[in-house]
This record gives sequence, structure tokens and C-alpha cells, in this order.
Amino acid sequence: MANEVELEKVSKSVFGITSRRYRQMANEEIVPPVIKGKIDFINASKMLIEYYRKLATGQGIMSLTEERLKKVQIERKLKELEYMVETKELISREEMINDEMAMAGILKTSLLSFHRSLPPILFGREVREISAIIKKETWNILNRLNRIRRKK
Repeated sequence: MANEVELEKVSKSVFGITSRRYRQMANEEIVPPVIKGKIDFINASKMLIEYYRKLATGQGIMSLTEERLKKVQIERKLKELEYMVETKELISREEMINDEMAMAGILKTSLLSFHRSLPPILFGREVREISAIIKKETWNILNRLNRIRRKK
């Protein structure tokens, strides 16, 4: 390389980054690789300028600081969700599905047995009594469904 310089001499003073960060950027193919402790200074300068230009316009890859910030935000959100699950403010999907399936089962069983259980009770009754009995049985079914919710 015609424009070879030692990385350690220019990384901090010229580029304003550590040699370690330069090597990370070289691994990410942002800048030319380090060969025997030396770099192509002109090519490295051009590529760094282009990299920082893209970052300034929002086209470049996220910086390490941005990645850490995003990670902290995600971790905070996860802890918030875990807290909500612990305090029963948030119900897990599995728990919700189990409750809904149990309620559907009770409703199905109750409605399918309605035609067998009511005729003997209703036989020979007046219309008002029949209406009251049906209403009472309907409320019994709804109360059974409601007990599932209260158990949690």
C-alpha cells in the first residue's frame, strides 16, 4: 500500500476513535482492514467520511450507543410487562385462551342440556311461570360463566 500508516498513530489523533473501534468497523466492512498493524490512510479517511455522512443523514447503521439505548428501552418494556403479569394487570395469552375455552364448554353444555332439563319443570305451568323459570335458568348459566372469571 502506498499510503500505509500505523493504525495506532492515527486512530485517536486523526480519526478520533480507538484502534479497537477501527478494527470493529473494519470487521463490519465500513473501513479498510488492518494489515500488520497498518492501514491505507487515504482510503480509510474516505470511507470514514462517507460513513459519518450516511450516519448524519440517517442512512448508516446504528451506532453502538443507539443500539445500547434501544436495548435498554426493550429491557425496560419487558420488565414493565413482567410486572403487569405479576400484579395480574396483564393476563397471559394461554390463561386467556384457557378461560375462554372453559367458558365456551360450560355454555355449550348448558345450552345443549336446556331442552332436556326444562320440559319437566315447565310442564303444566302458566306462561308467566315459564318465563320466570327460563329467566332463572339463564341467569344460572351466566353465573356459572362468571365464576370462572372470579377464580382468577
